[in-house]
Amino acid sequence: MSTSIHFIGTREVQVIKTGKINTQEISFKEWQTPSDVTRKIMASADPIQAYKDWILSVSNDRIVVVFAEADVFQDREPIGKKVFNAGKEYIEKFNEWLKMCAEEGYEVRAEAW
Repeated sequence: MSTSIHFIGTREVQVIKTGKINTQEISFKEWQTPSDVTRKIMASADPIQAYKDWILSVSNDRIVVVFAEADVFQDREPIGKKVFNAGKEYIEKFNEWLKMCAEEGYEVRAEAW
């Protein structure tokens, strides 16, 4: 079984009604990493950047055809082409999540399991 990387955001919150302090956790849907990659990421000085670097190393630009918005079934001729890279798009979403975590008081840590 593979050990994969996971990113967990935690913060302490206080319940106004009771004054009790609880810990909240959130996570981000990661790409599954091979065990050897997970170990390298965890051993790095900056696991978040090491993970992003790995994502970019395994994703490539590809040309995809673009259809008109009204062409739901894509049965007409394409109207153009564009470059698509799943890794770059994923990293944009990951960066948005990291920004939200910082703004909302979450501390993000990497875990392997």
